[in-house]
Amino acid sequence: MSYYVYAYLTDANKVSSVFSSNDPNIYEALSTSLKDDLGNLDNYFSEYTNAQKNVSEVLKDIINGEVRFPDIPFMYGYVYEKICEYFGEQIYNAEYIWELEEQSAFIPIPFSTDFPYIISVEKYRLQEKKSKFIALKYGIGNCDYEEEIKDLTYILDKAIEESRDLVICVY
Repeated sequence: MSYYVYAYLTDANKVSSVFSSNDPNIYEALSTSLKDDLGNLDNYFSEYTNAQKNVSEVLKDIINGEVRFPDIPFMYGYVYEKICEYFGEQIYNAEYIWELEEQSAFIPIPFSTDFPYIISVEKYRLQEKKSKFIALKYGIGNCDYEEEIKDLTYILDKAIEESRDLVICVY
């Protein structure tokens, strides 16, 4: 089984502003821009979704500041990832699995006990997290330690250099 790590530089303030905004214009902008990605998620997870419980409804939940579907926490994670990408850019993807610390997000979403595994770091905490993560000897993953540390250093340095918030998703 393969595991993948994706990293995004984003704007935590913009991501946070989506949550509980109750703004139909934000829903329209996100659902239009992310239409293909959201459709792909619905197709991929079709066994868990239906007309009343789907990715668009999860997006509405985030915008309305609620969690109507606690039985599919992973879907909130994937939608969160897409919102972070919408307000930023993907800077990394590789076939690793990283276990750096507890899951975190810029908005209060439920976390899956499986995947995606999400770590969100605000730009003012990047240097602190870099020191912590780079010092890890165990628990970073199950592949080549030196290569993973090199990649993790690249991600953190890029976020620090550009002074942007960082989101790492593992699945």
